[in-house]
Amino acid sequence: MKILKKENWWIWLLLFLFSSGSSTLVLGALLDAYDKNAWYTKWQYWVLGLLLFIFPFFIMLAIFYMQILTQTSAKLGVAGHEYYLSPYIWIVLMIIPIVGWILFTVLFVYLEIMTIVSLYRGNGEKYIEGV
Repeated sequence: MKILKKENWWIWLLLFLFSSGSSTLVLGALLDAYDKNAWYTKWQYWVLGLLLFIFPFFIMLAIFYMQILTQTSAKLGVAGHEYYLSPYIWIVLMIIPIVGWILFTVLFVYLEIMTIVSLYRGNGEKYIEGV
């Protein structure tokens, strides 16, 4: 759990760069961002997504990743959690062509970068057990 220390922020940066962002899932586990009663814990949804021609499965994976990213960012104190924790913002940004898609991408990249910056500032240290 010492990986959340302020001086280890560069490890998270390297993990993010070389794991194509999947290190956020590990960070979510360390910050206890997973909910045992959430939709992604039910295997029936995943099987149904796979049976419906694979396409819904990839959408489910993207939504799962975005949900863990937003929960992790909120736990680390990234500014604006009132907005990006609402699913309606994400849905509206996906519906609006061009401008919404650009804002969606900007918000997504903002959360990825600010998560690393928040670790650099030491916001993850309060989740270290035994210190």
